[in-house]
Amino acid sequence: MKTYSIDDVSAISSHYLKEGRKQESWEIQSIEIDHRVLRARIAMTSLYVSGTDSGFHLTIFSTLEFVSQLMIIYAHDWAGLPKKVREGWMVESATRAVRQIRNPDDIRVEMNVRQMRKRGEHLICIADFRVTDDADGLFEISLKGFLS
Repeated sequence: MKTYSIDDVSAISSHYLKEGRKQESWEIQSIEIDHRVLRARIAMTSLYVSGTDSGFHLTIFSTLEFVSQLMIIYAHDWAGLPKKVREGWMVESATRAVRQIRNPDDIRVEMNVRQMRKRGEHLICIADFRVTDDADGLFEISLKGFLS
């Protein structure tokens, strides 16, 4: 059995996961909703670039944040709710980083809603997302969530 001290763990841990993640932020620049499809543009407003990478790359952590936000916005729009009055909960997710997304200023999201329904007081949404940039980057994400 091997035991790791705090210093041992620190030496082999990701600085991004411990500190760098807190430096990242993003904003939704535009949204269009056409029935069961939402299209959005996202830009990073603050970046973290790892010393072991050649530049910015979008992480799945920031991506999950903004696609979750887009799902919350879509559900509120679908229900005719003009402001956030319910809490969002992610029930299931699947992610696939097909190709790196490196452009922090041109992140494009297409959300295709497979199912949107009201069950009691809950709004349930199941959707697939394609996240791309102008350089052929691609993440594929599926989410199931509800507003309560």
